[in-house]
Amino acid sequence: MGCIKILSDAISNRIAAGEVIERPASVVKELVENSIDAEAVKITVQVENAGTKLISVTDNGRGMDSDDALLCLEPHATSKISHAEDINRIYTLGFRGEALPSIASVSRLRLRTRRHDDIEGSEVLIEGGKFAETNPAGCAPGTEINVRELFFNTPARRKFLHSRSTEERHIQETLWGLALGHPAVSFELIMDGKTVFSSPCCKSLLPRIQTFFGKELQDNLIPVDASGPAYRISGFIARHGFTKNSRREQRVFVNSRPVESPSVFAGIRDGYGSLSHDGRYPPVFIFLDMDPALVDVNVHPAKREVRFRESREVTSFISSSIRDALRNSQAPTVSVSRDLPLRSILAGADISYAPKKNVQDSIGGLGKAVESDIKIPVRGSQLEVRPFKPQTGPSNTAERPVEQDFESVSELRILAFLDKTYILASSANGLVIIDQHAAHERVMFERILDSAGKSRTLSQKLLIPSAIELSRSEVMFLEKHRKHFMALGFEIESFGANTIIINSIPDGLHQDNLKGLFSDMLADLMDEGKSNGKIDEAAIARAACRNSVKANDLLSFEEARSLLHQLSRCELPFSCPHGRPAVINISFKELEKRFGRRK
Repeated sequence: MGCIKILSDAISNRIAAGEVIERPASVVKELVENSIDAEAVKITVQVENAGTKLISVTDNGRGMDSDDALLCLEPHATSKISHAEDINRIYTLGFRGEALPSIASVSRLRLRTRRHDDIEGSEVLIEGGKFAETNPAGCAPGTEINVRELFFNTPARRKFLHSRSTEERHIQETLWGLALGHPAVSFELIMDGKTVFSSPCCKSLLPRIQTFFGKELQDNLIPVDASGPAYRISGFIARHGFTKNSRREQRVFVNSRPVESPSVFAGIRDGYGSLSHDGRYPPVFIFLDMDPALVDVNVHPAKREVRFRESREVTSFISSSIRDALRNSQAPTVSVSRDLPLRSILAGADISYAPKKNVQDSIGGLGKAVESDIKIPVRGSQLEVRPFKPQTGPSNTAERPVEQDFESVSELRILAFLDKTYILASSANGLVIIDQHAAHERVMFERILDSAGKSRTLSQKLLIPSAIELSRSEVMFLEKHRKHFMALGFEIESFGANTIIINSIPDGLHQDNLKGLFSDMLADLMDEGKSNGKIDEAAIARAACRNSVKANDLLSFEEARSLLHQLSRCELPFSCPHGRPAVINISFKELEKRFGRRK
């Protein structure tokens, strides 16, 4: 007898669940997509314990009769396609018929449904993929599906889930994407008995953008609307100069389906051109409508990725539409206080400016010997200039990497600056190159952490508290990790649904562009939380290092000398908090080899 056998439905459903149901957010996605396909205009999602205890999705859609209520839980049972050619023309969000049986195979599922014209509804109970019972039920028109104890029969899958906050954030992101793609549908999300958001149906997308991402982002959007022979684009894009440090606010919908596509992102990047810098992303909310035959949504089990038949045409159409919208929009107007110094205004606009006199003379008194601690303002941060005092106690030089051979700062002689980014210095053993941004990041990082490690955290009170508007996800993230921010010296209080007020910041952190700094910090921390599921003081300090001296910041020799003094006092001076090198030492032996003076 042969060794090949046909797997049972129970086993095949569990295999399918491994592809379709990655995490609780996948369950929310599949169930809400079914509700939208059922023409629901109100959808309520309830979640307990990040979805592992309960996921409940209730809608007022068409509902099902008793036969369909049983049949929909069978593998590959669907009402959305009938023939093979239908796969090439998908108009609905779901179509495979895999989701419900896959979910039922790894949970305890209860389905209650009733059509609007029926007197009574139906209830079906399933445990681990096995039918438990089915009964008539009194229920409201529409469908309610409760998924309890997700992955109860596959404990290994539970172990691979991330932290509770991470899984909750994935659920929110999933529901936001579906809600943005269907503004005519009312959405409500309730987590552990608390309403996270309730967004009524609306004709325009802007109210929903404001609900999820704040009024500031909404106010910096302009409409885009263009049509071509095969495609139509509509929605909103960011004005000139309004960018974020992540692609989280770049939302793309193809035939109202939230998707990710390199072709679309390339079109967005080309459309903005030089208006968008590396590492910065303009928020966009664009809807692409096209014949379903021109796009393949059957690429990935989660249907998140799509493939266009003519990807170059799509990229070109998007980029030209964005360029036209930016060209036709009004230039943003900015009012600037007359009390702000010219240097600060130009620095904030990233404009290089230097007075005719020597840079070292731009700050009074630096040509003389420094007698006491002085703080010298530099764009984006500040460097402390202190007289260097050689260490009298035991040296920890032996703990430093041998290959670095980084000597005492008193033995380094600053030679020049390279590309306004690197400090070139000479030592007894060769040439030392210091990345000014990485070096100051290390100084700021250890200063903030050192303050947090003390019994009394050092913080500076803001003369005028700063009000910052955040997205819903950022507000919830901040609430969950507030104690870590407080430990570092941030004093934060809530002010409305999407607004916070910062009263104090860590000592040494500069107040310039605090709003942008804090928003970028949160974006970095949320991305880091996705990768490792852990947020602590060290992660926040790394994010706060964005306030350090940047490349192309023009330093004087005295400021550079001060930076090296502070770097020499760091425990790990040879790398930035992110792991990049801060100091490179090229020995005379290496130079002689390069110039052929020795073999």
